[in-house]
Amino acid sequence: MKKRVKEKKSLLRIITRILVVITVIAYVMAAFRISNYSNNYYYDQKVSNYLYDIEANRFGEVYTTALDDMRRDISYDSDVMECRALGFYYEQAVLEKAYREAGNEEKARAFAEKKAEYEKELGSMASKIKDVEAILQD
Repeated sequence: MKKRVKEKKSLLRIITRILVVITVIAYVMAAFRISNYSNNYYYDQKVSNYLYDIEANRFGEVYTTALDDMRRDISYDSDVMECRALGFYYEQAVLEKAYREAGNEEKARAFAEKKAEYEKELGSMASKIKDVEAILQD
């Protein structure tokens, strides 16, 4: 009789451990799904922000968003990388203009060189260069 009770208790322990393991696995899988969903949402929202700011000629916001992405070490596809390059192009153009107006041609040339590097990365966003230059002329 005692042997049967012991066998039932050990079987119950094994079943309990199996259920605990299955439950932990289910929670981990759910956490990964939620994380994946939130990353996709974040990605879609970030792309929308880039495109909205570019269409509104808010290049300072594009630059700020690009910096935020760099700080978070977020990588995107080539289209979004072109948006980020536009933000950095704008930054270099602003700094070049500021140093040129201050009379520091050496630093202005350095920023012009960096600006030229970002211009190579613009791809389809190259059409926005004229908008950046127009904003800086004001």
